[in-house]
Amino acid sequence: MSNSTSLWIPDSSPLFFYSPANSYFSNLNLNSWIGKSTNSPQVSEFNVTFPDDNNNYHSSFGNVAVILPSIYATAFTPIFKASEKYNTTFELASYGKIPWASGRSWKTSNDDFNLQTFTLWFDCLDVENQCNKDEIDFLGAWINTKFVPDNTEIDIVEIDDSSSIIKYEGFSPINQNNKIVEIDSKIDFEKTLSMTSKEGSKATISFNGASIEIYGVTCSKCGEYNIKLNEQISTFSSFNNLTIHNSLLFFNTNLDTNNLNTIEIESKNGGLILDKIQIKGPKGAVNFIGNQNDTTTTFLPNSNPTSTSTSNSTSISGNSNNINGNNISGTSNNTPNAGVIVGAILGSISGIAFLYYLCRKIAPSIKKKSNKKLNSWDEANLLQNMKNEQVHVTTAANQRYVYPGLIAHSNLKK
Repeated sequence: MSNSTSLWIPDSSPLFFYSPANSYFSNLNLNSWIGKSTNSPQVSEFNVTFPDDNNNYHSSFGNVAVILPSIYATAFTPIFKASEKYNTTFELASYGKIPWASGRSWKTSNDDFNLQTFTLWFDCLDVENQCNKDEIDFLGAWINTKFVPDNTEIDIVEIDDSSSIIKYEGFSPINQNNKIVEIDSKIDFEKTLSMTSKEGSKATISFNGASIEIYGVTCSKCGEYNIKLNEQISTFSSFNNLTIHNSLLFFNTNLDTNNLNTIEIESKNGGLILDKIQIKGPKGAVNFIGNQNDTTTTFLPNSNPTSTSTSNSTSISGNSNNINGNNISGTSNNTPNAGVIVGAILGSISGIAFLYYLCRKIAPSIKKKSNKKLNSWDEANLLQNMKNEQVHVTTAANQRYVYPGLIAHSNLKK
């Protein structure tokens, strides 16, 4: 059974790199893109569906391109509008460009689950006017990917940015207005955002799972950030001339489910705004792991919130689709209780005294089992009494005849 699943990546996601991004399009003389929200293309204008709340898009004209690099996928379906004045082509990695249309899908077999790089090129055919009156609208793309290995059930756990198991360095206190963006209570998860405009600020968390998604905000005051996942570093930019909440800031899958993963998000320049983190993986093997006051805390998927704690660890079960670390707490002190220690010692002493009393009182009354008494004839023959067995000797003479050397040592008389 395949676990290939569709994931919508909106145009606002920093997973997309738009021309003239130096990392991919330097020295190609391509135009830039801008984010728009007015006169948004409608679902009815396309031959494929996408989320109804996707009212934003990126727009440009002339010669432009957009790339989705290094992503695990078995299918890619871009959604865009471009007139006949453009030669629109699709390129997989560097295998060459082929004509493409909005809603058309590139697909490979589910067994061919590898990193892929997808690029859309828009080349203006109107050389004289440079297509300056024919804009291109790019809305995003569907990909087919695998959140968990094949033939396994899926668990999902997500935590809010306010969770205390996320280790922050340089971020503003939760819910404090630091002048980057305002919280949108209708969109932002748990109505909170964690923000920073300080270069080098970090957010770190560890987890067990097969895939991870990080959501946040893209905006005009936002900038570049690094993602370090298990020592592999990638750089993205959350800059957008529009403020877009619930943007997919990062996605990765095909992670090793047998090892603990650690992810670190670090701001490079400009603002960085986080909203929530979601992980997916095989049932029973998905959790976030953090450290609170030297206490290890684990967030598990469970429909019935419960919590258990020990002197050095806490296990938390919460809603698999809505877990807020601020509402869940465990022990934060590793010092044992003195009363518990004294009680344990007194209990041990009492138990030993009771066992000693039993040994002294009862043991003497238990009689040691005696060996069976030998009769006179058996003594003469050095034979034990045995159940259902007897030695029949009729006369002393016969006995002497049979055992001539033994009769003198018995009570038998000649």
